[in-house]
Amino acid sequence: MIHQSKVMISAAALSLLMLNAASAEVTQKGEALYLEHCAVCHQPDGKGVPGLFPPLAGNPRVLAKEPKEIQEYLQRIIFGYHGGLLVNNRVYSGRMPPLGYTGNINESDLLKLINYQRSAWGNDARPITFKELATAREQGRDTGK
Repeated sequence: MIHQSKVMISAAALSLLMLNAASAEVTQKGEALYLEHCAVCHQPDGKGVPGLFPPLAGNPRVLAKEPKEIQEYLQRIIFGYHGGLLVNNRVYSGRMPPLGYTGNINESDLLKLINYQRSAWGNDARPITFKELATAREQGRDTGK
């Protein structure tokens, strides 16, 4: 009986170790994608450029919890955005390119990048799901974004 318990504990520990390793790999991929596609404007530390590109660190849109706010955030990443943007009582005027619409990045990688933004620099938002990303893409197409 003791031997069986040790085997079960070892299997559970191995599963947890594999899950942590997979999570670390996803985070590393998300960070690499962020550095490639976003950091030139939003900066490697996620603090943005005053007056041009908003910070992603501590940004309420990045940290959104409500489904409607999450969809707005995702659509900006997919389809881009231009015009004035108010974040933390500061105005930003830079243009966001349509990162997820141009075919430069596949859905899996786009999700890793988005979830990296939601968990980096002290951000602590729940991960976005494939379903939420697909909904944002479909809704954006329906509105002509």
